[in-house]
Amino acid sequence: MMLRDWQDEAGARARHWQRVAYRMTVQHKVRRSWLLAPVSDAERIAGAAAAGADVVVLDLAEFVAEQDKPAARDGVVPALAAVKAGGAEVFVQIDPELMLADLTAAIHPGIAGVIISRLETAAQITAADTIIGQLEGRRGLLPDSVEIVAALETAAGNHNGYAIATASRRITGLTLGRADLVMDLRPEPSGEIHLMQYLMQRLITLAGATGRAPLGAWWRAPDRGLLATPANTLAAAQRGRAIGFKGSFCVLDDQVGPLNAGFTPSADELAAAQAVVSADAGAASAAGGILTPGIVRQHAQVAEWAAAIATREEFKAAAVEGRPIPVP
Repeated sequence: MMLRDWQDEAGARARHWQRVAYRMTVQHKVRRSWLLAPVSDAERIAGAAAAGADVVVLDLAEFVAEQDKPAARDGVVPALAAVKAGGAEVFVQIDPELMLADLTAAIHPGIAGVIISRLETAAQITAADTIIGQLEGRRGLLPDSVEIVAALETAAGNHNGYAIATASRRITGLTLGRADLVMDLRPEPSGEIHLMQYLMQRLITLAGATGRAPLGAWWRAPDRGLLATPANTLAAAQRGRAIGFKGSFCVLDDQVGPLNAGFTPSADELAAAQAVVSADAGAASAAGGILTPGIVRQHAQVAEWAAAIATREEFKAAAVEGRPIPVP
């Protein structure tokens, strides 16, 4: 093998393992519940701080009236401090048409990331990445510390999904957006309110191919997705987790617990996973099959996910009680 060929192969291997490491990092972030709270609503912000969500999304884009947006931007920093006191990570949802103003309001120490609604092109991500980088440097944040979740809420956004998902290393999550999607597509005839099944499964595949976390749940009629009852939210989360989603958005405080529970392995599931992990690959399973390395790895991921959830819950409890513990 020529030196140049060896260097190219070594570089390709290094890039492969960087991608693997990045995907593992994304997959182990416990973000089961994403509670949306308009920055302009002080009562909703106070409720979000106490709701127990893994992530609180300070909304500037969807639930804030146009005339209230300038004042809402001024309220991001105090709202950020309030909700972090409950142990949640904090994202800010921004409008791509007001990107500079919204990002300028959003990027401050303590912010985990931003959700950009109604994305349609990779160029929008590139523009946001540049602005965020400048604000990180200006406001004392670590470079590349602010994440982006891309919301693909239009036909054009879904069509350009791969280009959007790979436009920046900041992108850690993908979602198909809110319940009343802004899409020029026909209604879903099967009663799956949130989206057509094809687009949901396509998003999960796209997220897996690019190492991003797919966010959503399997809402069904008569629910309006984000406005579902707690019981139906639990069912939607359980179905969503079964097909590959890692967490979901909600707008009501009483949906947070069901989302957290639905995206958490049950006690029986965890016990089965631990039994498989402790067995030798190639041995017979309790169900009568053979434990291949792939099956063992899948069960190991369940056990690792459950352990990460336990750490996340411990962190949130400590934050509420004022006890210092390492960040999960």
